Amino acid sequence: MRTVFAIIILGSALISAVHADAAAPLPARIDYVAGSTQKVCQLTGEIDRQFNQPTLSQTETRFGLVGTDEGPPFEHNGTLYFPFGDSGPTPMFRGRPNGDGIPPRLADDNDSIGYAERIAPNNCIQLGFIHYPNGAYKNPVVLDASGKPAITLRTNETPHFGISVGGQMYVLFLTDNFLSNPPNGPSHPNGGASRSVMAVSTDNAQSFHYLYDFSKGPGAKFIMNAIQAGQDGYIYFWGTEGAKQYRRSPVYLARLRADAIATGDGRQYFYGFGPEGGALFARDNESAAVPLFHDYIPGDPNPHDCAGEVGVEWNNYLRRWVMLYNCANASPDNPPGVYMRTALLPWGPWSAPQTIFNAKRDGGLCAFIHRAVTPNEPQCDNLSGPKRMDVNGGAYGPYFISRFTTGAGATSTFFYVLSTWNPYEVVIMKSTVRIEGNAPLPPIPPPHVVPHPCPPGARCPTPE
Repeated sequence: MRTVFAIIILGSALISAVHADAAAPLPARIDYVAGSTQKVCQLTGEIDRQFNQPTLSQTETRFGLVGTDEGPPFEHNGTLYFPFGDSGPTPMFRGRPNGDGIPPRLADDNDSIGYAERIAPNNCIQLGFIHYPNGAYKNPVVLDASGKPAITLRTNETPHFGISVGGQMYVLFLTDNFLSNPPNGPSHPNGGASRSVMAVSTDNAQSFHYLYDFSKGPGAKFIMNAIQAGQDGYIYFWGTEGAKQYRRSPVYLARLRADAIATGDGRQYFYGFGPEGGALFARDNESAAVPLFHDYIPGDPNPHDCAGEVGVEWNNYLRRWVMLYNCANASPDNPPGVYMRTALLPWGPWSAPQTIFNAKRDGGLCAFIHRAVTPNEPQCDNLSGPKRMDVNGGAYGPYFISRFTTGAGATSTFFYVLSTWNPYEVVIMKSTVRIEGNAPLPPIPPPHVVPHPCPPGARCPTPE
């Protein structure tokens, strides 16, 4: 991963500024190659519903797992890990009960952690799972200092993104989803978590221990996060809001020194550009963070953003940061689905979005994503169970498998996981992008530090 940026902390002012050479040539545009998106394989479950063939992972017979979602991949000690969301167990496994809440499973924890056991020539993956002594997949639990569960991991409360630092595994967990798990009354149909917490594992995901709250409260902007390490000593977090803003959020940016990840001290939040083009960061002031971009639909009387799940990687072949996120907004330029944006630097400016996967346009609907059966829409697939025939599938959670990214000349192909909701499984996808007009890649501009104060009119935080 290659990044070019620098930082200076101005005494106790808690403001930093970064500037890239303004004379650098304008970057060539990155275009999606129409029709290039393909499903590689179904990652989870027992049977690939599209082809009625056994999956490589055989998760029901091997681990007692029927289906799951999410699974943002990350590398740790040479192994590729997948923190999966709400995971459905088989009723029985190897002669003993295996259902939710049946010991050793806890009622408040229903997720799973997978890892790559074997990689096929086509980049399909055979998964293993962190498991109980009898071999059934294990629900991860975040423990407090006394060894008791520190948070709940119920519906839409999940392990999310992880990163390896100093030989230890750090994972953000999402919790406090009071909309999907209300103490009284009906659940919200599309509620999100309202708190993200950092946990650490020193035993390769066998156990997790609570470290600190990463983002929480009514103004939380970093509930769901894509995490990547730069070569400047920082870890970058591209975050979105939760609760009622889940999948209605813009994307924000924060960063943290890698050597401070165990404490979370000194978090910095991008809050705009200075008059000379430098990126400004506010320290320890999440409220100062501003959106990197908006996805408003022109003319919409009630405009809103659309980001929830976000994946980001540095693409060496394009010399760009590439961002993927699912967006339900539809515009003349972009049908709903998986959006892609690119940028030279983590804070942008980010390119206009392009839809790289739309379920109908790109052959997903009625193939590996179920189309609901209604009086006006006859059955077109055998992907759904009988109780969910009227439930549309979807496409969400586009997270890069960065070790698979390839490139040659002016093109690059990247692979990513994608959740389909109905069937409730995760698939591996691939898409190809091309540098506009096969133009040569411009050089990445050299960095230099610009120690300017908070500019007039900027949204600057008050030093604490």
